[in-house]
Amino acid sequence: MEQIEKIYEAERIVIYGAGAVANIAYLYISRLGLAERMTAFAVSDMRGNPESKNGLPVMRAEQILSSDRHLLIVVAVQRSTQDAVLAGLTDLGCDAYLVLDPDRLIDSFYETLYESPVVKNKLFFMNYNGCGYGCNPKYIAECLRKRYGKDDLDIVWGIDSDEHMIPDDIRTVRTGTYRYYQEIATAHIWVDNVRKQFDIRKREGQFYIQTWHGAAPMKKVEGDISDKVPESHISASKRDSEMADLFLSGSRFYSDLYRKAFWYDGEILESGLPRQDIFWDTGYAKKQVRGYYHIAEDRRIVLYAPTFRDDLSTDAYDLDIPAVKEAIERKFSCQCVMCVSRHPNNRYIRYHLAPHSYTDVSGYDDFEELLAAADILITDFSGCAYDFSLTGNPVFLYQKDHQEMAAQRDFYVPMEDMPYPRAGTNEGLIKSISDFDRSSYTENLKSFMDRFGSFDDGHASERVCERIMRALNG
Repeated sequence: MEQIEKIYEAERIVIYGAGAVANIAYLYISRLGLAERMTAFAVSDMRGNPESKNGLPVMRAEQILSSDRHLLIVVAVQRSTQDAVLAGLTDLGCDAYLVLDPDRLIDSFYETLYESPVVKNKLFFMNYNGCGYGCNPKYIAECLRKRYGKDDLDIVWGIDSDEHMIPDDIRTVRTGTYRYYQEIATAHIWVDNVRKQFDIRKREGQFYIQTWHGAAPMKKVEGDISDKVPESHISASKRDSEMADLFLSGSRFYSDLYRKAFWYDGEILESGLPRQDIFWDTGYAKKQVRGYYHIAEDRRIVLYAPTFRDDLSTDAYDLDIPAVKEAIERKFSCQCVMCVSRHPNNRYIRYHLAPHSYTDVSGYDDFEELLAAADILITDFSGCAYDFSLTGNPVFLYQKDHQEMAAQRDFYVPMEDMPYPRAGTNEGLIKSISDFDRSSYTENLKSFMDRFGSFDDGHASERVCERIMRALNG
């Protein structure tokens, strides 16, 4: 009550945080009728954060406090980061703040949501925290829509903006809104491809399918890097695995990895990955992507799709696009279009590439369609190399920061054992392109892919949908 009184007394309010707890705090304060008093979200570092949230600016705490001291700071972060936030506020000379108990806040919030029952035929889908209609969730939804009728299922999709291309018969909801949490709290089935965060609570009667987004033995993940990532990441992963009822696996490699490094001992469906089904018939994807970006049929598509860095740095994204384009056109006797796709974790970050030298395809919802439409892939340490290998087309690795990445993440398979030509400089990459030998590449690629026991055969989506229907009717 004392905290509520302080919030009521404040003329202007800033929420410190821009994540899961801050989402709930914003909604809580709004439901107190004080939405007009909130002026901004404060963060310690703008890297990786949006410029606005819920219509309010996201700003560094130092910038906010330097211009306005007469406000109340409501600290809404997880316990693991509270001490660091409070130390920062002390350094800034701020004493007008209150710290919310994240567990009590969220538990109280869900008490109201749980007044509505679970809806038996409702399924809630998410892709990369709201990044549109793509990855495994999309291909599962497409199969459900085709095989089981649009009128029998209520499919809801969480999105982070209205720019995404979602089918008309799928209801959408903006992430972080009150209705978003209502839909999650009353859905019978959840389908997601990344870890659910601290603001999500699962109740009895709900069934959670974690499709995951990885397919390749590239960067180490989860428990295999527990000494290299924040404790908040580990706790979120463990909590997500505790909520999950089913994991999807695309290979023996990933089935073993879930047991070893994902803190998961539940059911694994060795179905193959639904998103990989597209590689058994790429014609539709090629038509869609070329039509969307107005790429002529006589142009080859070269896709540059590097992964994110844990520190969100952009130094490694310095591909010399004009020179690489020239090398590819010379080697493969073609004209090509260079396309760049940023990783979903980098959607608020700009790469410093030569302007007007490429087509930015980061806003395309379905990254798998981009892969299926491409003729050549350039990446670094991304698992998309494995997905793209199903096409048999050339993959080139540009790894400027190989040593740093090896120290930060390490790899399941040494990079020198990968079948893909690799280089650490633009000059080296151009030489790799010039020296490319398709026959030896094809032989090495097949040997590599056979090692990991793939379950993919073009019918993964069907197997997953059958399992969903058993869960709905069980």
